[in-house]
Amino acid sequence: MRGLGRGRARVTRGLTMSAACLFLPTAAHVAAGGAMPTHAGFILVAALLSIACVGLADRRRSPAEIGALLLASQPLLHVLLVLAGHHDTAIVPDHAMLIAHVVAAGVLTVVLSGAEAVAWSMAALSETILLTRVRRLLVEPGQPWRAHALHTPRRAPAPHVVLLMTATPWRGPPAPAHS
Repeated sequence: MRGLGRGRARVTRGLTMSAACLFLPTAAHVAAGGAMPTHAGFILVAALLSIACVGLADRRRSPAEIGALLLASQPLLHVLLVLAGHHDTAIVPDHAMLIAHVVAAGVLTVVLSGAEAVAWSMAALSETILLTRVRRLLVEPGQPWRAHALHTPRRAPAPHVVLLMTATPWRGPPAPAHS
């Protein structure tokens, strides 16, 4: 099923991923006393990250892929947030900051992986319930509906050759005794 990998659903999934990558580090930065990042570098990276996430939303992503993206975005966002005005923090994070970034990425990976699984499951369920495939047969863009479209016989499967063998000899009624 490719329904969530196209159109508005793809954009929504991609922007949700980029928001997760951006929101948690930014919220933690502001909560720790840093300034809200509004400089051009941060906004440019946020826009590029959003474009990349929408591009990656073309198919269902595994938890490993989601976690890799979250972990890869953390160092760059850390540097940009430090440059945005949190002078108490070094550009190279200490051990506590590094652990905080890894834990945040791990928690977001679990949350986003679960959301991804739920979204794809709901899409499959709604396709089944709403009979999306039947609707496509009935209303093809640019083609008139034909009454026999739903009653087209399926091709019979190709015949298979089955070789039956027995492991024991044939056991029939006892043969008459010849004396």
